[in-house]
Formats: sequence, C-alpha cells, structure tokens
Amino acid sequence: MRSLFTLLAFGVVVLLVAQPLVYGQGQAPAPEQKVFEGQLTKVDATAKAISVKGANGPEMVFMWDDHTQVIGPEKDIQGLAGKTGAPLKVSYRQEKGVNLATRIEIVEAKAPAR
Repeated sequence: MRSLFTLLAFGVVVLLVAQPLVYGQGQAPAPEQKVFEGQLTKVDATAKAISVKGANGPEMVFMWDDHTQVIGPEKDIQGLAGKTGAPLKVSYRQEKGVNLATRIEIVEAKAPAR
C-alpha cells in the first residue's frame, strides 16, 4: 500500500513538471515589432486600414483593431481621415501576412529654425 502511494505521488509530480514543458513547446515566438515613418495617404474606415507613403520608399498599408493606440492630437483613427499628408510613425507587427498597427503616432511638424 505504501509503495502504491509513493508511485502515485511520483506520477503526480512528473505530470506537474512536464505540463509546462509540453504547453511551452507549441507556442510560436511573439512577432517582432517594427516601425515605419511616412505621410498618411489614405484612411479606409470600412476596411480598418491606413496607407502611409515612406519618405524614399514604398507605400505601406496597415490594418488596425480596437487595441491600436493613437498618440497625438487625434484620439482615434477616424480623426485622421481629413489629415492626408500628416507625418506618422507607425509601430506594427506582421501577422498572417498583414501589417497590424499596434501604435500610430502623429508626429508634429518641426518649426523652421530662425
């Protein structure tokens, strides 16, 4: 009886140690955060997408969701609709072939030096 209890306790300990290892194996690493800077060219509220043209590069499309932060005078992305040409800094990650914006910062234009 004592050996049965010892064997059962040992089995429970093995399961408790092995469980986090098994669940940790199946998780993919978190997507890498990237930053893109450019000028706003289009806001598509229906598709929840914005287009941003880089200074010397291509135009990129970013999707947004309810977790996307908007930093600047506009408090939401719909407020950007009339701000074509506004300089933006977009932090994003690529998920399933889509650029998902995690943070959109409206960069204030620098005043000219005197």
